[in-house]
Amino acid sequence: MMIHLKGIQTGILRCVVPEELSEKKILEEFEELTSNGKTLLEGSSIIMDLQGRSFGAALVAKIWKYFIEPTRCSVISWAVTDPETALALERMGMAVGDFDNKSRQERPSGRKGSGTLLYTGTLRGGQKIIHEGDVIVTGHVNVGSEISAGGHIVVLGRLKGLAHAGFKGDETASVCARSFESGQVRIGRKVGLIDKSSDIWGKAVVITVNGDEVLLTEWPAI
Repeated sequence: MMIHLKGIQTGILRCVVPEELSEKKILEEFEELTSNGKTLLEGSSIIMDLQGRSFGAALVAKIWKYFIEPTRCSVISWAVTDPETALALERMGMAVGDFDNKSRQERPSGRKGSGTLLYTGTLRGGQKIIHEGDVIVTGHVNVGSEISAGGHIVVLGRLKGLAHAGFKGDETASVCARSFESGQVRIGRKVGLIDKSSDIWGKAVVITVNGDEVLLTEWPAI
């Protein structure tokens, strides 16, 4: 058994990881894929299909380190059948389930000005915003929802879903939230994994990248 890639449509690949593989073998094969298929994978959208495997944040972080960051591909969904794993991924802000082209291409109505999209409302699970400029959301971003912005992201409510600022590789972008309650945040090609025990959980934060680190600092008081 080995990891293999399947083309679904232009620019979208399914990465199937047999659940019988050991973690050591998974990481070895991802390193080999990175070495041999970097040109093919760069810029592709990936569905990570881990089938019935039970895993958590530690394996996600390793896959990011050994495969996703080096190839600069974008994970649009994690396809898993283990209920506890699916719930854990959702709590980390990951998109879970099989690929839904309509939801990925959804463009919510909003006011655009100077490259900024203003979304007046709350994003429910399964909803996505993809915009090449800055994004401002006046409501909440719930678990299972996702924002991908080419620039900055500002959430004036609770951020429980996934926010990916500078999704084209801009690590000068930032994420600001009035209440940060997500297990993961992305800026450019950097990923920050945050635990609920963190002192910053549930607080107003500004998230930036400094070198190789994703930094969370408290939103300045008015």
